[in-house]
Amino acid sequence: MKKLHVINLEKMGGVERLFLQYINNDPDNINEILCINSQVGSEIEKKLAGKKVSYANRIFNGFSTRYPQFLRKFVLKHKIEKANADVIVVWDLVPVLAAKPKRGKFIYYDHGCSWRYPKNSKTLGFFAMLDGVMSASWASKRVMELRFNLPIACEVVPNRIETPPGVHYEAKTLPETVRIGTASRLVTLKGISVSLLMMRELLNRGHKVKLEIAGKGPDRQLLEELTERLELKNHVTFSGFQDNVSEFFNRTDVYMSTPVTEPFGLSCVEALYFSVPVIFPFVDGQPEAVKDKECGLGLVPKVSVAEHQKLTGIKVDFPYEVYDPLEDKLVTPKLLCHLECADAFEQMIQEPNYQKLRENAHRFTTQSLDYSAFKKQFEAILARYVAEE
Repeated sequence: MKKLHVINLEKMGGVERLFLQYINNDPDNINEILCINSQVGSEIEKKLAGKKVSYANRIFNGFSTRYPQFLRKFVLKHKIEKANADVIVVWDLVPVLAAKPKRGKFIYYDHGCSWRYPKNSKTLGFFAMLDGVMSASWASKRVMELRFNLPIACEVVPNRIETPPGVHYEAKTLPETVRIGTASRLVTLKGISVSLLMMRELLNRGHKVKLEIAGKGPDRQLLEELTERLELKNHVTFSGFQDNVSEFFNRTDVYMSTPVTEPFGLSCVEALYFSVPVIFPFVDGQPEAVKDKECGLGLVPKVSVAEHQKLTGIKVDFPYEVYDPLEDKLVTPKLLCHLECADAFEQMIQEPNYQKLRENAHRFTTQSLDYSAFKKQFEAILARYVAEE
């Protein structure tokens, strides 16, 4: 079964990480990659060694000169058909196509972009072309159904990652200074400012804590300025992009995930592999990634974007609705209350709670997060679509 993957490879994110894991587990090399943008990000390029990448918009693959905008939808259709693949997988984007490709089954895998697509003729027209839809979480499936009234059934193929290197499970005694960690792109919608407010509160309550913020992004300066205003400079470290995630998670005692939206938190799953319990919001696919009161503590977001801006001076830029998994409906995005986060932290670090959460995280990752199950399910669905008349 020959597969063509249509994907944006400009920046490293959740879907790119999942795709790289998938494409590098293809010993027969029967996958072709069609990059929808004009270049591959440096972090991604290093992980694509030996893989041929074609560019949808380039006139010649080895040169950066691009087709005029008005021609690109025709060129994309032509390049997809020229690949002569049995199945075309579009990863988490809505491409502009002149028409449905004449060759191969046309499949879409949603990893969270359906929250952001406008409901217009382009999006609805794309969904009408599809032979199949898969999603990374139940939340992703429900968002597409609630927003776009999907014309075909969507199958959930949950996010899974391979066991990261450097995982060593053992009993752990919390140090005198508890190390809190969070890792993501440094953008306002990740709600890292909530963790900074929580840090100020924990210090006020007399806790010895350190926060490490891993990752890079355009809003780092905003977060650094808030760190200064909250007088946290001696308690917060911005450590940048982590090539070796094992070192980061092995020095982390409690993981904070505080986004306003998260289709399925891969960083939370990574934390669980290292037996690091997670504080997270009941929003989108977060409770699918972390089991509440088993390997983490879930909280209901209650703070409006406006209220959070008054507290921090940071405006969270996410002008879309999010999925409420408790009520099964779309709602206005909110953030976690930092006081409730501090309460959850205090509850989490009490013994025997902390060790129990670590044990459950270890059990959950070994029993329920097997990457081979993702690959097997993903391949089986593609094969079934190809076999259908």
